[in-house]
Amino acid sequence: MQRKRSRFTFLAMTMAALIAFAAVSAWASAPAKGELFLVGLGAGDPDNMTLRAHKTIAKASVIFAMKGTAEKYAEYLKGKDVHDAGHGMFGGPTRGGKNPAELEAQREKTRRIIREAVAAGKTVAVLDNGDPMIFGPQTCYLREFADLNPTVVPGLSSFNAANAALRTGVTNGKASHSVVLTAARGGRGGGGGDSLAKLAESQSTMVFFTMGLDLPEVVRQLKQSYPGDTPIAIVSNAGTAGKEAVLKSTLDEIVAKLGNAPLPFEHLIYVGDFLK
Repeated sequence: MQRKRSRFTFLAMTMAALIAFAAVSAWASAPAKGELFLVGLGAGDPDNMTLRAHKTIAKASVIFAMKGTAEKYAEYLKGKDVHDAGHGMFGGPTRGGKNPAELEAQREKTRRIIREAVAAGKTVAVLDNGDPMIFGPQTCYLREFADLNPTVVPGLSSFNAANAALRTGVTNGKASHSVVLTAARGGRGGGGGDSLAKLAESQSTMVFFTMGLDLPEVVRQLKQSYPGDTPIAIVSNAGTAGKEAVLKSTLDEIVAKLGNAPLPFEHLIYVGDFLK
């Protein structure tokens, strides 16, 4: 009887060991789960990139970036599979200046590449300038691939870089200690309660992330709530050595001071008494 019990115990232990070995082997042979990242590169020069962003790019094998971004950071992308990220590719039917058919074809290609790469255990990084969660076109990737649980790597925003260029604390105004960040163009706001005229009523410091902003119209609306001698500053190419510049004036004088001179593509506008 004792011999039978020993034999049964031995067989049971052997079966348990075989099952455990099979489970471990199956786990080891299964492909590792891939990851999708949205990486903020920082504003201005590449050396404004964070260590975390650098490490994420280093481990990524598949990269999505706009053409200019890919060229600017080319030394960090060597040997990687680089694709065009477009400009807000998943943000609307006609983004990027392409016809709907071309855009949808690019979207489908992008979906396939990202999903196949993640399924194969690869790391995919979508690159955006500054901090994409403050101002940037690529947050649409977070919505499109929400089921992949993407990770966001924050970056140094042009807001941070421009603050440094101004060398003045934005919450240290004489009357206002609040800051409003807006991407409103020409004072249109978002079509709801955030019109420029409404935002200006508090006379808080305002910071404009600008793309095609109608400065004379913005100044006109601001002067309905702010005194004409309220300081205004335009920071161009924030964070870029040798190109960064600050122009200061007042609401009364800024339009005449600029005249017909075009503003650089990269610029932020600050309005508030903290500049005094």
